[in-house]
Amino acid sequence: MTDPITQYEQLQQEQARIAQQLKQLEQDDAYQKAVAFKQDIQDVLAKHGKTEAELLQLFGHSAPKNTRKPSRQKGGKSQPLKRYTNIHTGDVVEARSLRKPKLQEWKEEYGEAEVKRWAVVIEDTASPSKTP
Repeated sequence: MTDPITQYEQLQQEQARIAQQLKQLEQDDAYQKAVAFKQDIQDVLAKHGKTEAELLQLFGHSAPKNTRKPSRQKGGKSQPLKRYTNIHTGDVVEARSLRKPKLQEWKEEYGEAEVKRWAVVIEDTASPSKTP
């Protein structure tokens, strides 16, 4: 453990360093503009008898609300759209996965591997479309 005199000297050095940083910050143009902006806002609030909370509430209600429900996917990429053509019946189903009821029937009848072989990608979400 350090002795109290060394600790005191270290704290004084730290205090001097912080004072120097504050002095530099006070001379910075961006800081001075930010302080002037804050003062202007406080003056306007005082002129109209309003508080910062009322100002935030005023602007908070004017912002558009996010009414869209979050996606159920866990941040992964969506699967490409595929066209499955049953080689035995000629039926066609378009789907992103094998969860469609018709595809489930085909999987039971012909096997999953067979149904997967019938798939042709018709819309790949991995490569963005190039429209001018």
